[in-house]
Amino acid sequence: MSTNQPINEVAVDRRAETVITQQPGYAATEQVTRDVAAERRQGLFQGTRIVYTILGILEILLGIRFVLHLIAANAESGFATFIYGITGVFVAPFTGLIGTPASGGMMFEVTTLIAMAVYALLFWVIVRVIQIVADRPSARTVTRSTREQTPGGPGNERTTTTISS
Repeated sequence: MSTNQPINEVAVDRRAETVITQQPGYAATEQVTRDVAAERRQGLFQGTRIVYTILGILEILLGIRFVLHLIAANAESGFATFIYGITGVFVAPFTGLIGTPASGGMMFEVTTLIAMAVYALLFWVIVRVIQIVADRPSARTVTRSTREQTPGGPGNERTTTTISS
């Protein structure tokens, strides 16, 4: 089974709806083709916003961790313990990758910076893959056809057709 679809055209999921209005001396037909892919794309946009929000929260927490190490914050304080506890899981895969320069209690924790870069890249790749897989082309077409009969007989008809995309 083969299709005769031109090479440059892309199949689009569409739903067509036709409304016919008839009154004495007047008939109108309106066909609206709705793009289902555009509706899916709206959900995709919401999903990517959620992914980027999670990334933003993670980057902020890792940035706070980096600053706390840089200014030699007291690791026994509640806030520092909280931040180190949450972010420790995300920094753990990069621990020991390279040395951490320290001076007088202050640490320039390069592993946190590497973790921030890797997670940003990872989340970007995830969003791009989702967009490539789920994205489809969109189109919307509205066709209106109006036929009016004026008093005076069948020879006095006027037909108007409007197509917009």
